[in-house]
Amino acid sequence: MEHLIKLGLNVNEAKALDALIALGPSGASDVHRQAGIPRNKAYEVLERLANKGLVEVQNGHPILYRAASAKAIIGSLTESYGSEAKEALLALERQEELSEVGKEEGEDGTASAWIVKGETGVRRRLAELIYSADSDIFCVGGYPPKYPLLVKTALKAAMKRGVNTRAVCMIRPTEDPREISADDSAVIEFRTVKASETLKVKIQPYDEKIVGAFAGMSGSGGMVIIDESLAFDIVDDGSSPKTVTGIIFKAPGIPRIQKATAERVLALYTRKL
Repeated sequence: MEHLIKLGLNVNEAKALDALIALGPSGASDVHRQAGIPRNKAYEVLERLANKGLVEVQNGHPILYRAASAKAIIGSLTESYGSEAKEALLALERQEELSEVGKEEGEDGTASAWIVKGETGVRRRLAELIYSADSDIFCVGGYPPKYPLLVKTALKAAMKRGVNTRAVCMIRPTEDPREISADDSAVIEFRTVKASETLKVKIQPYDEKIVGAFAGMSGSGGMVIIDESLAFDIVDDGSSPKTVTGIIFKAPGIPRIQKATAERVLALYTRKL
């Protein structure tokens, strides 16, 4: 815990994060008891940690919190504080192994949804998920492709290790995109919805909403599906880095259906630029 304080957390934040790593997914009252911090401060401290990208949130009754991975925590803190990072990482990873916090979501077959707050936390979690992919990465979002560009190195690394990788940026038919570099095009597939008169098939009623969403897609958000088993939805309206939200969703079969549906609509009703 002393390493976390040296890296910039205050005492209550360090106690809460340390307790959360030991407990696993927990409510504010459990963290209050484990960490020995005042009950009326526990929720406030956990929300601060979430806004720093160090904690993920699952809405419900009660609201649950869980610590980000040890590497994500240290990566965030060392942007401002470089000392003690290696020792803190080793200590957190040892505790992570002992408490089995690092289990994947939904291993028991149940659905789960976790919220990542803040642009920094979302970017780091996205890169982490891409680096962890074993076989397949699919993502689709609006223009400009902010997050695919932010994790372009991770996408390139996935391609090199043989992971089936497809990143699609949808450009509205009325949009005049800035110049697309060859390097970006090597990683990101830029597409737009076909004009109705050029379609070879009539848009089916059950596809209409998806086609409309693709046609009107804009901004930095999007959907990323990892190994057809986990979906990471990014909500970013461009108003502030603090309002960016990522939702990690895992449920048997659902991400696979989401990906298959999106790819079918892309093939039938859109064209590559």
